[in-house]
Amino acid sequence: MNILLIEAPYDYGRMESMTKPHFPLGLGYVAAYLRQQGHVVRLLIKLTPEELEHQLTTWQPQLVGVSCMTPTFPQAVAICRTVKEKSGAATVLGGPHVTALKEDILALQPEVDYVVYGEGERTISELCQVLEQGNPDLAGVKGLVYRGPDGTINVNPPRDLIKEVDSLPFPARDLVDMSRLGTHRYIDVGRVSATMISSRGCPFKCAFCSSHITMGKLYRFRSADNVLAEIDELVGRYRVNHVAFEDDTFTLNRDRVETICRELINRRYDLTWYCLSRVESMDLELARLMRRAGCRLVSFGIESGNPDILKKIHKKISLPAARQAVEACYRAGLRSQCTFILGFPFDTQQTMADTLHFAQELSPTIAIFFALVPYPGTEMYRYLPESLRPQRADQWQDFANMINNQGYLSLVPGLSADELTRLTEQWHLRFYLRPRQLYRMFRTLHSWQEFRSFAASGWGLAQKVSRALLGHA
Repeated sequence: MNILLIEAPYDYGRMESMTKPHFPLGLGYVAAYLRQQGHVVRLLIKLTPEELEHQLTTWQPQLVGVSCMTPTFPQAVAICRTVKEKSGAATVLGGPHVTALKEDILALQPEVDYVVYGEGERTISELCQVLEQGNPDLAGVKGLVYRGPDGTINVNPPRDLIKEVDSLPFPARDLVDMSRLGTHRYIDVGRVSATMISSRGCPFKCAFCSSHITMGKLYRFRSADNVLAEIDELVGRYRVNHVAFEDDTFTLNRDRVETICRELINRRYDLTWYCLSRVESMDLELARLMRRAGCRLVSFGIESGNPDILKKIHKKISLPAARQAVEACYRAGLRSQCTFILGFPFDTQQTMADTLHFAQELSPTIAIFFALVPYPGTEMYRYLPESLRPQRADQWQDFANMINNQGYLSLVPGLSADELTRLTEQWHLRFYLRPRQLYRMFRTLHSWQEFRSFAASGWGLAQKVSRALLGHA
């Protein structure tokens, strides 16, 4: 079967200067798995309408799969609409947004034939097998949502999570031009970069996070040998010299991280890397080993500087542990990044001020302040009034604007959406425009390439902040 996989395009707007197109790891795994089953697969990113029409009319795929997040859902539906207008291909949507709202999608969007929810590899493979056989009985395909002959929406039982993640083929990066791809500029620091994921699932239950929706809460990690084999491929085949690990918590299995680090040291690659960690998983000994192995930046989700807010969002970290983790990175020569969220329904002016003051006290290399986005499928979504919950794809565009900090809503009593947007930008200014912070940032730059990447990111952030404060975001 000819299968066309598409990543619904994301518009970074004025933040474009801070990022590069990313390789879609989820679709990359699906593409590799489908090829393993004998299908012919093409993968499109940064899609234009002209390219889509060309593929539909010349290659004529039998199935078009589109992956989308909440901010790209309107674009995903538009792609499916074009597919239906220009071809007879079946359309499939997957990703965290449609997983959270699986039944509603088919009820409201006639251009979508199927929804794959949860992990997609085995479900879409079984769907293709049934379609090839001409068998209309889809009831046995776990993880699938479809319309019956009478138009009834059928939600099949969920599929078990893939426990042996080493069994999966590496993402099909050969289907795209890897030289055009990378990650955020302040992460790749001017090097040839690629994204990678070494585990699936997150056992924590943060009230604002949607990562568990597709990958589940069962933590499943790839072996050190399997991870290193993929790094060997990235270095040897694609000339990558910087890897951004996108695991929710790369450092959760300490023995595995230490093994990977020691092997990277032995390989003597010209390779740097970035990862995410929880604060309780980081100490000075590990930070120093990671630094020797090429790690240059570690990201921590702190989210709030107020202990009561941390409890209410089920973050399960302590402020002393955050201090210890950031200090360990600083002493080891690692850059640290901390993310913070403003606008929880139980936030007040005082609790949000606590967050700024704690960020200033921590002084990580990079701090990012976000306005809360109550994503579908998260506990925070329950706080979103019914009147503000979008239904059709066009209504989700307003929600996407909120994700881009364009003042769609605020869940804080007495605080408007515009005020919350301005507050996040004021917090950026108050964090970065301090001599101590500027010193801590620039002392970590060791090359002209790193300076240029940081400067480009800083300029993009400055434009975003200035426009938001002037009311033009």
